[in-house]
Amino acid sequence: MQFSFRNDQPDVAVAILREVGQWLVDNDRQLWNVDALTLENLIDNFTRDKLYVMYANRDDGSEPEPAATFVLQWEDPLYWPDIPAHTSGFIHKLAIRRPFNGQNLFASIIEFCQNECRKQGIHSIQLETDAGRPKLMQFYERHGFQPTYQRDVQEFDVSFTCQFYILNF
Repeated sequence: MQFSFRNDQPDVAVAILREVGQWLVDNDRQLWNVDALTLENLIDNFTRDKLYVMYANRDDGSEPEPAATFVLQWEDPLYWPDIPAHTSGFIHKLAIRRPFNGQNLFASIIEFCQNECRKQGIHSIQLETDAGRPKLMQFYERHGFQPTYQRDVQEFDVSFTCQFYILNF
């Protein structure tokens, strides 16, 4: 399966986030407040034009299907206030639709992000996740992300402890 990425479809990205967020709620694995996943909450000066939709391009000639979404930004004063702008890529709100689960889309997303970082002269990607999700933390570590530290954060009126990660390349 081939993939393409677009950063000009924020409505599609939010729909994917809400779909995946609701699936997590329905399966007692809530990660985000689904009602807070809106363009108004997700798009600001740091994320404008950085909210990507990953499309799965089928070999049968059918239209590409939205498969995943994520934010790749170059500055993040909320989660990484001590990291200077344009020295690392920061991934947020990564969501893969259930029909694409188990198809290793994450590896293709990371490859895309690494290529975008290299274009900027950047050689690291950072992300964070809820420290109360050991399986998700193990998943990131299996893909080469190294844990750095934990700290409490608040997002969309929800407080939780985040595990921070970095991937150098």
